[in-house]
Amino acid sequence: MNPATPSPTFTHPLDPARFSGTVDGRPTALYVLRNASGAMVAITNLGAKVLQIVVPDRHGVLDDVALGYDSLADVLTGSPSMGAFVGRYAGRIGGARFTQGGVEHRLTPNSGAHCIHGGPRGARHRAFDATQTDAQTLVLRHRFLTAEDDFPGTLDLQLTYRLTDDNALVIDHLATALDEPGPASFTSHIYFNLDGVTEGQTIDGHVLQVPQANDVLGTGDDGIATGERFSLNGHVLDLRSATTLGTLPDIDLSYPLEAHTGSDARLCAQVHSEASGRTLDVWTTEPLLQVYTAGQLGVAAKPDVGKQGVRHRPRCAVCLEPQWFPNAPNCPTLPQNVVSPGQPYRGTTIYRFGVKR
Repeated sequence: MNPATPSPTFTHPLDPARFSGTVDGRPTALYVLRNASGAMVAITNLGAKVLQIVVPDRHGVLDDVALGYDSLADVLTGSPSMGAFVGRYAGRIGGARFTQGGVEHRLTPNSGAHCIHGGPRGARHRAFDATQTDAQTLVLRHRFLTAEDDFPGTLDLQLTYRLTDDNALVIDHLATALDEPGPASFTSHIYFNLDGVTEGQTIDGHVLQVPQANDVLGTGDDGIATGERFSLNGHVLDLRSATTLGTLPDIDLSYPLEAHTGSDARLCAQVHSEASGRTLDVWTTEPLLQVYTAGQLGVAAKPDVGKQGVRHRPRCAVCLEPQWFPNAPNCPTLPQNVVSPGQPYRGTTIYRFGVKR
């Protein structure tokens, strides 16, 4: 492990010492990626969570644009999805069960009667093995076991975070089945606010476009995907044109992306803030984008307190989560992603930051 030291060019960097500990007998730490222009990304190996992203605004002023927590203790008691790399299956699986090859697999419910984001022993809750190979690259590894998460098969995950010189966070994953096949879908669950992380800040002034989606997935009770698709023509949440988020209701919706035959990442979302001038372009190889405007964040009786004591409130961030299709193992009409021995699952998502003058 190679935990990094705080950046002197930003006044509120996370303190690596506050993330040193153990979870399930495995060590935890904070790692900081930096590039030559002063951008910075802080990641803990617990859940491979991105807790801080520091990039400039239109005036060159560096600020933090990702929600997160100040310490390991706060990560453990806070929202488990905050900044996490989610797996082995992103989204909800209805009834916490599915059938594969004629065999029913029962998962552990952790969202009412359903399983969400890999269950209570999913990647969000596990301490990854981590190696910072250079100032701009962090490599993390985790092995998923049936005995721990109830999904079929042993699955090895290698995850790489890389901060480029042009202020892009590149996230590559490689999942390899070691014995039997099983479904898999990974995503990054970073909470973004391009105006910075301050008390009362919302994303209502952010402008979002999802240009590659022509329909959305239908959902039933508890937000479980049914396998149906509905056209975005006339839909209140049609994001094919740039739309100010403050004009829309809360969003927690799956946008299948147009068919993509190449292996390279393609643009799936663009968001910018008129206030700060910051922009974020999202590129991915994955076939679907989940858009979530954090309408349920901080609604519990116990406040969810983040960095510098900022209380997380509904609509204080937007999550742009490229992934495979939620509840697909129970919906034969949806594209399936089953990882088998000899057929690894590779994926790339790129969050590229810039400024609009």
